[in-house]
Amino acid sequence: MGLYLEQVSDFITHLGSKNHTIDEILSHMVLRVFRPLDASSIFLFELSSEGTVESIARSGASFLARNRYSDSYDLRDAIPINDCIKSRKSVWINTLPLWPKEYVSLNSIAYTDPEKSFICFPIEKAGTPVAAIGIFCMPELSPTTELDSFLRAIGSVFSLYVYQQEAMSAVQVGTKTQRTDSPTRNVINKLNERQELILKLISEGRTNYNISELLGYSESTIRQETIRIYAYLQCTSRVEATIIYKERYVQGSGV
Repeated sequence: MGLYLEQVSDFITHLGSKNHTIDEILSHMVLRVFRPLDASSIFLFELSSEGTVESIARSGASFLARNRYSDSYDLRDAIPINDCIKSRKSVWINTLPLWPKEYVSLNSIAYTDPEKSFICFPIEKAGTPVAAIGIFCMPELSPTTELDSFLRAIGSVFSLYVYQQEAMSAVQVGTKTQRTDSPTRNVINKLNERQELILKLISEGRTNYNISELLGYSESTIRQETIRIYAYLQCTSRVEATIIYKERYVQGSGV
């Protein structure tokens, strides 16, 4: 991995310089970390407890397929991100504009972008896949042991910063607001107007990207607000948040 040590070191230094949003991290990854691969765009997909993978954030010179590809997939769907998460290995595709034949749904979408390669690699937390990062690159790239080690190193650094920070944020918010003697209805009342609206939209099955487009905020902002909502509700998934909203908030308030 000698050729890529500078990129790994730069990434660690960058993350340690200050607190960064997901959008800022992905932007840095495109512009600096994956510069040797001539990356143009990057996507972060997260695995949900409901068995779906959702587009959380993206960055790049060309927001590839922003309106062509879905923001949410069932884990059983035949797409590279799912294969990456399930196999816990990097997936390399260097035949664009044609996707491998097993990805029927992707081949049904017209691809007119100049990138020749798509690479995705898993992000793990405590040995369990929680997300995957996908990057579109201009040249036709083939997998090598060195490149694969580079991606794994970047994935480990990303996981340590993003998912450890996320867990700490939720704990900190929960510590500040949690009252064991208060019913759930009172906990929900502590949400501000924007958070209540986001919670309502989550209960309608909308993704973070959908909500960001609807409300005019970045996906990173919606993501951080969702973390705070989970902490207030003392839950860990969109399904749990939806149940609490519908059973204890909607019914309790008559909304």
